Amino acid sequence: MRTLFLKYRYELAVLFLWAVAVASKLKFNGLILGFDYGTYQPDGKFYTYMALDFLNNNPALSAQQVVDWYAVHGFKMKTFKIEDLMPSTSYAYPYISHRVLYPLLSVPFVAIFGIPGMLAVPSISLLLLLLSICWLAKKLDKPFIGLVVIVVLLNSSTVLRWMIVNCTDSLLVGLIAFVPFLILRLIEKKREAVFLLAGLVVLTSATRFVLPIWLGIFLVLFFRKGLRKQTIILFIVSVLCAIPALEAQLSTALLPAETDTPTHLKLIQLPFVFLKIIVVDFLQFGVLDRALLIVITFCLIQSIRIRHQLSAQLFLAVFVSGYLIGSINGTLGVNFRYEMPVLIFCAWLILDSFEYNQKKLRLVSSIAGNIIIDKT
Repeated sequence: MRTLFLKYRYELAVLFLWAVAVASKLKFNGLILGFDYGTYQPDGKFYTYMALDFLNNNPALSAQQVVDWYAVHGFKMKTFKIEDLMPSTSYAYPYISHRVLYPLLSVPFVAIFGIPGMLAVPSISLLLLLLSICWLAKKLDKPFIGLVVIVVLLNSSTVLRWMIVNCTDSLLVGLIAFVPFLILRLIEKKREAVFLLAGLVVLTSATRFVLPIWLGIFLVLFFRKGLRKQTIILFIVSVLCAIPALEAQLSTALLPAETDTPTHLKLIQLPFVFLKIIVVDFLQFGVLDRALLIVITFCLIQSIRIRHQLSAQLFLAVFVSGYLIGSINGTLGVNFRYEMPVLIFCAWLILDSFEYNQKKLRLVSSIAGNIIIDKT
């Protein structure tokens, strides 16, 4: 028993930290400085409706259940009509109808626990992220550093804000958390890695619009020796899987708040919105989440310092891709919501950064030792 405990002590620590984090979010949530840190988000009403309707097969009944629940448990934008949820009348249905994975996975939990069951998949997704960081750290022989990264991330109000809510963001983060392992297997020429990555593309594409993230990842891999053929195949798969999301009207999906602006003017505005969102996010970090501000700033600096490392390149690719998705939506002040998939690459980059610093330290020690020997 003691041997087993020692072998899995880091995983057990992760389970404990995860349980505390989930319990604290369920106990303490609501409005903070006017921001919605509740567990039932405005966007979550659509996925809750979809899960209920998979069970009820009665659109009006499912929609009414969600309306009644949000009237009691919602915080912002908690009042709406059943017509806002039903596919025939919902304004949002054209660009969320393909996001079926989260509500489908939630069906058994909703069947058992009711609407609170919508928080089961997000909670499990957070656990997958934390365990992935733990396993990656053990693979790189730095388990304690991985545990420190996990503690820091769980002290981030932003991470808990978006990981334990009834939205698709947490499931996407949980799925993307497996990417580093599959990429490492792809580099090792493991045949199944291509198929597993393709399967992950399919699953994430059924979660939410994620094409820019996959294109960013595959662009990095394309320039690595021996991976071009596999990368082209994965690129094609990612584009094909994104077709349902791309079929949504561009005028609806691109900067949806500006309904009266022509599409060509929206495209011109996109770079400026991109910069605005980054500035607003970092300003929010300074007020709401200094833990994540330190992590992201450190990763940005390190991604330039050790830019030859795969983890640094993937971090930058996913970081920029996440902000591109946020720019397409165009809403300011969403507090890093669309960029959350970068967290596993933050952890990978931090782990590689310590290795890089250790190498520098050994080099400095070696040079210092040679100088002392020469002088004597």
